[in-house]
Amino acid sequence: MSHKKRGIAGLKFVKSENKSVPEICAVYERKNLLKDGYKKTAKVNLFLAEMCLEADNGALSVCEEKLTECE
Repeated sequence: MSHKKRGIAGLKFVKSENKSVPEICAVYERKNLLKDGYKKTAKVNLFLAEMCLEADNGALSVCEEKLTECE
């Protein structure tokens, strides 16, 4: 008899060692889906960070130009 408990993202954490092959495969499949999702999210976050860095550098250049004009 296995004791199942819901975990993160609907994964079932089985406390018993009596796991069937389909149960083990399902857990690995879910883990791989999560891993792929995190990788895709990381790529989007990196793209947005680089885009914002470019915008920040542009704004800094404009500010520096204006300060130089004031001197």
